[in-house]
Amino acid sequence: MKPIKFVIALMVFATALSAQASPLLNGLALEQQFNKDRYIAAVYSETLANSTEVVLDNNTPRSLEVRIVADSMSARRFRNQWMEGIAINNGGDTLTSQADNMVTFAKLFNGRLKKGDHLTVAFAANTGATTVALNGVTLGKIEDRKFFNTLLRAWVGPVPPSSEFRGGLLAAGNVDSSLLSRYEQLKPSGDRIAQVRAQVESLNAEQEDKTEVAAAKPAPAATKPKPTKPKLTADIPPPTLASIGDKPASAMKKVEAPKPSKPKPSKAALAREMEEDDEDEAPLTADLILARQIYHSSLLRHTFPYIRYPKRAQERGQEGSVRLKVTIDSKGDVTDIQTLQDSRYSSLNRAAVDAVKRAGPYPAAPPQLAKGNFNFTIPITFRLPD
Repeated sequence: MKPIKFVIALMVFATALSAQASPLLNGLALEQQFNKDRYIAAVYSETLANSTEVVLDNNTPRSLEVRIVADSMSARRFRNQWMEGIAINNGGDTLTSQADNMVTFAKLFNGRLKKGDHLTVAFAANTGATTVALNGVTLGKIEDRKFFNTLLRAWVGPVPPSSEFRGGLLAAGNVDSSLLSRYEQLKPSGDRIAQVRAQVESLNAEQEDKTEVAAAKPAPAATKPKPTKPKLTADIPPPTLASIGDKPASAMKKVEAPKPSKPKPSKAALAREMEEDDEDEAPLTADLILARQIYHSSLLRHTFPYIRYPKRAQERGQEGSVRLKVTIDSKGDVTDIQTLQDSRYSSLNRAAVDAVKRAGPYPAAPPQLAKGNFNFTIPITFRLPD
């Protein structure tokens, strides 16, 4: 009887360990644009933590989840915002090595995301694979152990969407009860799940047809190989927070009064504009994605020296995050500045806009991107030393 009891004890112990190893909700964060709620992001991990280093442990199974709050969202806009965060929170070597994976990831996003949708990005520590699913329907898988952290750094890296956003995700399980309740109530309908499944099956069938047609074509005659272009490489120093103290004279351009222009559209109109899909977006390639990431990072690097922490805000202990949408033309001249997310303090909001005005003109766009205007976002964090 004793051996049997010992086996049973081992089984109970293994079951307990398995239960303990289930993913735990580490934190939640609400994303807003133009003061409108967009989605709630979540980080799950076997180990609850309030530090970036622990959450980025590649030996731990983890997952990211996004639940859509807005009635409708452009999947492409959502993806582009995520990729901007990747560009400014990962080193040059990572951006270069992950460019092909970013193409695969980006092509998974089509159409529109609807209220209640669950987007899940799960990392399997035993295989290193990252699986992307929408409402339980698998969209794709990326077999690269380093890819998941490339995505996660966009949320918890040195320049997150906002300091509040990162703080919410790094809550070590201590989440806001009202936000958690709202998060748990967001669920896709049965019809929506069926719609997503049908769309994915249709795309997969279309891809299989293309593969069969390509396989049926006769092999092309041998030709002299074309010289390959050297792959772009990124060399991007990390951006900094808003600075306190004196700046060199070169960084203290006078903020000029804005030129007379036609009345700006309302925030509602701007929100609608943000929801429009970019129908004329160029076909995604690794070089194009990397060019966008490098250029976007260079624009932020160009901006940060011009950010000034208002002295009155320092004296009052005021801190906060501001996120701006900036439009520049092909020469780098600023044509528009809009506030996607503001802080509680008007002085910090003005300081962020003034920094962009001082920073212009920006470096001209590279040839691959020098067609019309270029839009990019700038997250600026005003934080006092501890």
